[in-house]
Amino acid sequence: MLVDLNFNYEETTAAMEKFRQEDIEELRQWSIKIDNSKCIPKNLSDKQIVLFYNVCYGDLEKTKMCIEKYYTYRNNAPELFDYRIWNPDLKQAAEVLEVFHVPGKSSEGYEIIYHRLHNTDPSYFDLVTFCKLLFMVVDLSLTKRGPQPGYIVLFDMDGIKMGHLTRINLLIVRKIFQYVQEAVPVRVQAIHVLNTEPILDKLLSLTKPFLDSQLLQTIHFYKKHEVPEKIHKIVPKSSLPSDYGGTLPDTQTLHKKCMEDLKLLEDYFKTEEEQRLAAMSDRNGANSLEGTFRKLDID
Repeated sequence: MLVDLNFNYEETTAAMEKFRQEDIEELRQWSIKIDNSKCIPKNLSDKQIVLFYNVCYGDLEKTKMCIEKYYTYRNNAPELFDYRIWNPDLKQAAEVLEVFHVPGKSSEGYEIIYHRLHNTDPSYFDLVTFCKLLFMVVDLSLTKRGPQPGYIVLFDMDGIKMGHLTRINLLIVRKIFQYVQEAVPVRVQAIHVLNTEPILDKLLSLTKPFLDSQLLQTIHFYKKHEVPEKIHKIVPKSSLPSDYGGTLPDTQTLHKKCMEDLKLLEDYFKTEEEQRLAAMSDRNGANSLEGTFRKLDID
């Protein structure tokens, strides 16, 4: 079960600031030989490996660590990374959220992920499903664009209130930030929080214990009156939705297009999960065999 990514490997790797095919081969051999207890698939493709290699700037030891953490965190958070087919929960999340990969780049040439609440009623807020959908959009971007110099995130805070914060599970928050900070194969260059609400301080008090200093330094906040001026310095009009004075369609149109793209990627999500589960089965099988030998030794 080879996980197929859609980007052009030769073109993408040719544009990377550091790339050696020999390094990719070394990483593949490492992934094949590593102990089954790590739950790393034995059939990682070059396209999968190069995503981690890129985010670690070609450092082989850091790449290995990133791959290990990626599979550890995904396997430990099935609520975020399993059963990613278009089910009723995801369908409802898509009606409450707006999240998409912007069809354009930032002023510095980075990819852009945008998200905000479409329905601000806290009774519809489900952090788990919302983040599941967000990570699906990140995967969509990676499968289509491949390794990139960086990403920025535009998070519009408009409409977030205390009722949303009371529905946040801190264990889930911990899992989310562990994955984002240590494992996701994306260079997060900046997170721009737009239209900050008075509740921002309370939101930060919830999340700061899980934020490392490096990620914290990438987060920038903009009050409502600052957004029209500041956002055009971050993102050119050609990469902005019309809601923000750009030339792209409005956010709801871009969101619906992205959701249709996610539905078309269902085979990828199924195959990626099957690949991870197969690696977990290899570990369980090895553990069972080890237990058998221990019993024989005792006997």
